[in-house]
Amino acid sequence: MSEERRLPGSAVGWLACGGLSLLANAWGILSVGAKQKKWKPLEFLLCTLAATHMLNVAVPIATYAVVQLRRQRPDYEWSEGLCKVFVSTFYTLTLATCFSVTSLSYHRMWMVRWPVNYRLSNAKKQAVHTVMGIWTVSFILSALPAVGWHDTSERFYTHGCRFIVAEIGLGFGICFLLLVGGSVAMGVVCTAIALFQTLAGQVGRRANRRTFTVPTIVVEDAQGKRRSSIDGSEPARTSLQITGLVATIVVIYDCLMGFPVLVVGFSSLRADASAPWMVLCVLWCSVAQALLLPVFLWACDRYRADLRAVWEKCMALMADDGDSEDGSSEPRVPSKQVSFAVTCLAQFPSAMSK
Repeated sequence: MSEERRLPGSAVGWLACGGLSLLANAWGILSVGAKQKKWKPLEFLLCTLAATHMLNVAVPIATYAVVQLRRQRPDYEWSEGLCKVFVSTFYTLTLATCFSVTSLSYHRMWMVRWPVNYRLSNAKKQAVHTVMGIWTVSFILSALPAVGWHDTSERFYTHGCRFIVAEIGLGFGICFLLLVGGSVAMGVVCTAIALFQTLAGQVGRRANRRTFTVPTIVVEDAQGKRRSSIDGSEPARTSLQITGLVATIVVIYDCLMGFPVLVVGFSSLRADASAPWMVLCVLWCSVAQALLLPVFLWACDRYRADLRAVWEKCMALMADDGDSEDGSSEPRVPSKQVSFAVTCLAQFPSAMSK
């Protein structure tokens, strides 16, 4: 009975905080895009994390809150399909958030600990592959309870929708907790190394101004034209700021989501049952971490953009889409692109003869 009284009262708060979190994370993505002329792997991972938070509050948490409000009517109850969709999406996004935070800390450690290797490697491509792997693993594991990997004695969707790991099954619960625990441990280690390396670099620069910095590597063709370049080391203030941002995100995630999920999971497996406080803890922690990420992005000068910058970025994107669409008027081609095309066509016969 206590659960029946608590959950509908918290559902209104989940919906209100979820809507605010949805708008705040969308603003954070637009702010990061407005401040960056060229996307880097770290910014891509930050925007992916914000998008994951948006999906989490928009799909599973909003679904659970709406169902709890409608359950006040005696003729409404969870259906099997709706419960399976909720459980799969919730655990998929929970694992994706956990892995995204870990990959964020790993990329930051890689950049400050081995800067030359980081810049010579195709870090952007690896970040894209990392995100694809994160979502693939999260979806496959979280979809298994919906297709049959759960406790067959009493299914989690029989009476309501009990989504704590002990109610789903022992095998799924152990695999889920091992993945979350390993990811949290790896994120803490990578963050500690990045912080130590950044602070040691700051002290080293003050002690010796002739410290080694990553040079700017420029790739040119036979005619001396610049084809690509690898930028040098980032400024000391920027390095310390970004490392502090990543460390704060990792600490807040561990305190608000990583450790609570582990405590709730192990407690439920030990008792072989779920309690109302476990549901409230997991859902409120999910909403809280989604609300705090945009605050941290706004607190960082590198990613803080005003309304005018965001509006200009949106207008520029809309203008690019409008130019690319097929219309009655002929598309406008910049003069530089025309001259480049004419040069290529002029050199094409000589290149073929050679």
